[in-house]
Amino acid sequence: MKLWIKTHRRSAVLIAISLLLPIYVFFAVLGKTLTTRAEYQEQIDSIAPRIARMEGLVAKEQALRDALSGVNTVMNDFIYPSGSDAAAVSASMQAEARRILGQAGMNVSNSQVLPVRKRDVFDYVSVKVVARGELEQLDRSLAEIARFRPAIFVETFDAFPNRKRRKNVGEEQTLTVTMQLLSLRAVQ
Repeated sequence: MKLWIKTHRRSAVLIAISLLLPIYVFFAVLGKTLTTRAEYQEQIDSIAPRIARMEGLVAKEQALRDALSGVNTVMNDFIYPSGSDAAAVSASMQAEARRILGQAGMNVSNSQVLPVRKRDVFDYVSVKVVARGELEQLDRSLAEIARFRPAIFVETFDAFPNRKRRKNVGEEQTLTVTMQLLSLRAVQ
């Protein structure tokens, strides 16, 4: 064989090229296929956790729906619905704040509806109330505000003692209280 390769060098080179060219093409295609397979496998591995998460959500769909309906019920207890008018909510909140403070024995001297502050999910409806009364009355009114539904939050609170006159020395100290109350109204 070596003798034939030495005597027919040109034919030997052509035969070698003819054999090496398909082998090269085979290994090039094989390499490209393995590289593509590795890329696809990498994509599958990155998608697998997402698919498992989605399967888990599908499996627990009814439990999630039940929990969501419970949240909607709780949410309706704490905020005004989106169908209610912001001005009507403000007026209602002002009347309720005056009623709560009055029932606690405080004397409401001023109340003012503040402009509605619009946010992404909620509108902030505010009322400023100025009242005068004793500490025990203030405590009762704040406890009633905390129990009120839809929820009313005390956004700002200032309390100032009123001056005692000499003839009223035995009486309990009265306070003038300025509160800014806040309630939430759903946007959508």
